[in-house]
Formats: sequence, C-alpha cells, structure tokens
Amino acid sequence: MTLAVKWIFVSLICSISFSGFSQIVYKEGEPDADRSVLTHLQPEVILFDESIIDSLENAFYQTPGESTFAVKRKVTFNPVNSGVIVKSKNGYNVWYLKIRSDNARSLNLIFSKFILSEGEELYIYDTDFLSVRGPYTHRNNKKHGGLATMPVHGDDIVLEYHMRERTQDIRLEVGQVAHDFIGITGGSISKDIYFGNSQACNVDINCESGSDWQKEKNSVVRLIAGGTELGSGFLINNTRGENIPLVLTANHVIREPENAINSIYIFRYESPFCDGPDGMVDYSLSGAEMVAEDFDTDFTLVRLDDFPPLIYKPYMAGWDARANIPAKTVTIHHPSGDVKKISTDNNPPVIATFQNLYEDGFWKVLQWDEGTTEGGSSGSPLFDQYHRAVGYLTGGEAVCGNSVNDYFGRIDIAYDLNSGIYNSLEPWFDPANTGARFLDGRDPYEEIKSDFDTVNNCGTSERFITEYDLPATGYTTGFNSDSIIMYAEKYTVESGKQLTEVIMEIGDTRFINSTDSISVYIMSDLDEPESVLARRSLYMREARDSINLVFDFYAPVPLPEEFFVVWQLWYSEQASVEQQQLAVFHSSPVSLSQNTAFFKDQLSWRPFYEHPFMADPLSLCLSIVTTDSLLVNIDDNIPFNAALASIYPNPLSNILYLKILDSNSTGIRYSVINYSGISFLQGNLRNTFNGSVHEIDVSCLPAGVYFLVLDNASSYSVKKLIKN
Repeated sequence: MTLAVKWIFVSLICSISFSGFSQIVYKEGEPDADRSVLTHLQPEVILFDESIIDSLENAFYQTPGESTFAVKRKVTFNPVNSGVIVKSKNGYNVWYLKIRSDNARSLNLIFSKFILSEGEELYIYDTDFLSVRGPYTHRNNKKHGGLATMPVHGDDIVLEYHMRERTQDIRLEVGQVAHDFIGITGGSISKDIYFGNSQACNVDINCESGSDWQKEKNSVVRLIAGGTELGSGFLINNTRGENIPLVLTANHVIREPENAINSIYIFRYESPFCDGPDGMVDYSLSGAEMVAEDFDTDFTLVRLDDFPPLIYKPYMAGWDARANIPAKTVTIHHPSGDVKKISTDNNPPVIATFQNLYEDGFWKVLQWDEGTTEGGSSGSPLFDQYHRAVGYLTGGEAVCGNSVNDYFGRIDIAYDLNSGIYNSLEPWFDPANTGARFLDGRDPYEEIKSDFDTVNNCGTSERFITEYDLPATGYTTGFNSDSIIMYAEKYTVESGKQLTEVIMEIGDTRFINSTDSISVYIMSDLDEPESVLARRSLYMREARDSINLVFDFYAPVPLPEEFFVVWQLWYSEQASVEQQQLAVFHSSPVSLSQNTAFFKDQLSWRPFYEHPFMADPLSLCLSIVTTDSLLVNIDDNIPFNAALASIYPNPLSNILYLKILDSNSTGIRYSVINYSGISFLQGNLRNTFNGSVHEIDVSCLPAGVYFLVLDNASSYSVKKLIKN
C-alpha cells in the first residue's frame, strides 16, 4: 500500500473526457470471429520501453503494497484509420482491429469514443477466445461518450464492431491501451490470474472468520483504476436513505477525475467457499464521477455512473465519524487483486500519523491477529465492532509473518476537516443535514427481497441421492453408466414473474478436470424443454458436497407460467471408468401426476418414471427465486438538502436565472465548479427574499458539466449544470 504521488489539478481541465459506461452486458450474443479475416489481419503493434516494464515489475514484486500492474499508451485507433471492414453474413459492416503488445499477460482498452447506434454490437476477445467480452450495445452509451473495459488475456486483442453503415463519422475509437506485465486475467482454469496471488496467511471472506460479515462484504469492490492500478473501495450509506452509489477509496488509488471515469468497479469477486476456487468476475461497472477528494487525509469519493443491480448484491456500508476508538477492527479487501479476504484485529487501534500526511489523521492497526493486507487492499474499509466503517486503508508495513503497522485514514477526520462539498465527506454522508455522526448499513434491495417467492418442488421432504448398483456406476441424478448427463425440473408460476436465481442442492460432486462444468438453462414449452430463455455455466469445482450451488443469469429472466430448469454436465475428457462425479438431491417417490423431474437419453426427453435404473415419479431438489418487480428507487439527484433556488435554463445559455425559494437576510453565496472542484465563477447574491429573481452571467463557461453550489448561513444546495 505504498502511497503514490498525488496528481496536481491544473486549470486546463477542459481536455479531460468525463465519460463512462455500465460494464453490464444487456443481451446474449457471440462474435462472428471470421477466421478468414482474423488469420490475415495485421495487428497494430504497441511498443513499450522494456526497461520501464522491468523496473515496474521488479517494484511490484519487491515493494510491499505496490499495486501498479500495467503501463499505458495513448492511441487513436478507429474504423477510418486502422483495421479492416468486411461484410458479415447478416449484412452488417464489421470492423476488425487487432492490437498487439509483445509479452503482455493481458491487455485492456479505454475507448475515447463510444457512441453506438441501436442495433450495433461490439465484441472484444483474445485470439484463443479465452476472454470474450460483450456484446456491448447502444445501451452502454453514456452522454460523455467513453468506455473502459475489463482486461483480455494474452498479448493480442481483437475488436469486432458490427456497424449499421460505413461512415466517416467516428463513433468508436480506442484512446488507450494498457500492457499488463503481471497477469490479472486468466485462461480457462482461473477466471482471474490474480486469484491465489495474495500471501498464504490471508483468509477468505467465506471462511469462519467472515461468517458475521456476510452483509458488509457486499459493500466492498475491487478496483481496476485507469487500466493500470489495483485497489479496493466500498459503497457507503447516507442519511437520506437514498440509493446513490457512492464508493469511498484511497486518494492514491484514484487520483484524478479521469481515473474515476476510466476505472472498473467489480462486485462479488470472492471464492464460493472457504479456501475454494476462483470467484466470478462478471459483476462489474465502469465509470464514475469524482465528487470529493483530499490528499492530506488520502480519501477519494466517487459516484458510480450506474447503481449496481440486484444481481450484484450491493450493500451500503454504515459509518461512524465520532472519533471513538474501536474495541476491535476488521478490514475486508482484495490483497494483490485476489478474491475477497478478511483481516481481524482483536485489539483497539491507536491514533497515528502516516508519512507526511495529516497529523494524527489515521488509525494504526498495531498487528493483525488474522490475515494481513497488501497492494490492492488500499481503500478497503476498517470496520469497528458495531460493523460501521471508521477508516479506509492508506498504507503500511503488514506482510505475512510480520503483519504489523497498517494505517487507515480516519473517517471522523476526513468527515468535516475541510469546508465545501469537494473536500469533505459530510455533505455526501449526511445530505439530510441531520448533524448525524454515525449511521448503520443498509441493503438497498431489502424491501424488494421481502416480496421474493422461493419455490422448491421437493418441499420440506427428506432429500436423497441414489447410487447405481455395481457393476453399473454413478448416480441417477448425475453422471452415470447410462450416459445420462442432462436433467430438467418443471415449474408452474403465476403470470408476470421474473426469475432471479436457481439454487441447486448438490448431493455429491467430483470432477476429472478443472474445466469440467455444469450449464443451467431456463427453457420454455409445456410438455418438454425446447426454447432457451437464459443460460449460465459454472465449473464443477465451484460446487461442494451437501451445499447449494447458486446460478443467476446476470439479469432477471421474465418467465412464462410453465417452464423448465435444465442442466447439462460437460466434461473435458472421458473418464476411463464411469465415475460418481456430480449428483443433485431428489425427493422420495410421488404420485405419477405429481412427477416434475425429467431426463434426456440419446433420443428425447422422458419423465423420471421411465428412468432406466430408477423408474419412479419424483422431483429434483432445486429452488427458484422469483419476484413480481425489481424496480428500486434510484435517486439521480445530487444528495443535498432542499434547493435554495430554482434555476433556468438548463442546459445553459449565456444567462443563468435563479428564483429564490428559501433564504434569509444574510444573502446567498454561489460558485460554479467543475468535476475537479475548480471554481469558474463565484460571488454573492443580495436581497435574496423568497421569490426574488437573480442573474448570473455564464457566457464565459466552456462546454461541459458543472455544479452550482448555493450556500447561506444555515443550509446549502447543489445543482448540476450542463453547458452545450
């Protein structure tokens, strides 16, 4: 967690692109990946100074807490000046672009332009198809027109852009390529090469030490900042109870507005069980506004461009700014970018100064009783015994075997040390202006979850798995010597339901190869599975005997009144002897009319009472979670108290008019600032009685996005302004 040098803001801020997009993939699809094109496609080769890479690589492995994993290069690649355009089978023009940086472990891109039209698609992948991203569509557009993407494995990366028409109007342009010299994205075995990179004394969040922290863990996100830095951060709650996605991290992780915009925020990256395999890296968002920061207390507060959907399981952490010394502490973090870990100190921290930063502005953990921290942990929350965040990790000396002296910025200091919205936490943590100094955490989807329905055809009856009699092998509901590897369970639900999860009750699991997997499909039709509504696959190594294996489908699935949950077992190699590898629990026999279980033999789907070994009607034990609605109140306003004035017009012309709604005899101070906190205009409004109208000349403002800050003796408000 070595503290990095702070970036100094300059007035030439207009050149920064304030863009972002949601990393969410909104639709299913696969790239064309035309081999005849890819084979002859000449790459754009990016050359980096090998001595610089060697120096950074040595620093990464030799400097405790170092989190820089890549070097970046500004580029300008678009369909007009690079790659090739061919005609696809569906009549689209497809732009192929290959980029190469020799010896890169992975490559990631930041698009300086991303303005797709409806019907257009973008895919990004490596030449071995180990990492396939997309399709990205017009739904990923943002008003500022940029995009940051997850890294892709290897030293070649391919872009495949399906355009509606060829045009000189550039709507897609690569603006940055980052060369990963460590390896943060994996092939077919690990979903992320950083899995397992943290030191051995680190403890998975789903081990016993994390059992009391299962809510708070969902506030913690892994950061890939600006394509080159690893870090941690956490969602925080606010006194209005509004669903505003504010993430607190360290200032040395996200130093500048451009880094916030071009960062990836990854939720739910954790091993599915204690000391288990790699976790999922699919739940990510891209793009945020830097709304507050301070160098001396080392904090940055960003607001994500999108509120994390329910599938991401977000939690908004509670906080305490009362300066009470905690009796004990916990931090939840991503050391070296690894899956989520937990470190525990059963003793109080002490107040301390870290390096040349704010005096006594940090909590010092003298020694972790369990776990440690590393590079990539920076920005992680320090929770007290009441499960409220009191700090965020800045740096320290902790390593396995000598896990001592970690420093966390104090939330109580950063809370109101500085005046103004841009350099303090209080306006964002307490937008209701209550004066509160602490707040508990909150699940933003708690009310919606209270209306969830869980359906299980096995009910509360006893669960079974049935093994074949020798010389036959396997299970009746898993891999077996009858070569049955595909099963289905039928459900009937009310009209209008949406599916959020499938929970499979695993009776036994073994696998031959780490790539052996299980695919779950949601399929419609009345009598047997036919049309695929959704699909999701997991590795068998992510399952464990007598636990539940949970599948979601990245987004809720609208359901017909009758449908099937289907699963198929996939093996990378045939076992020399049929082995007992994976089995799902089933119910005891039921009446013929109550049978909901099906299997597929070599010819067709059959009800379970026609099974070659176990000819009984029954149900397969898995649950579906459904809901009527997933609408949640997402507040898109800046979180401050009631406006002091109404404004018009917005977007701006040359004059901004303010009609006073709430004031007093002291008048109102105003300032117009940009995302970086730089003030372009400021002054005082006099005679501000209710209903009075005042003018501010904004003709000097360049095009962009600004905040109008209004402040009188008792309250303040902020409004977002747009100058076209």
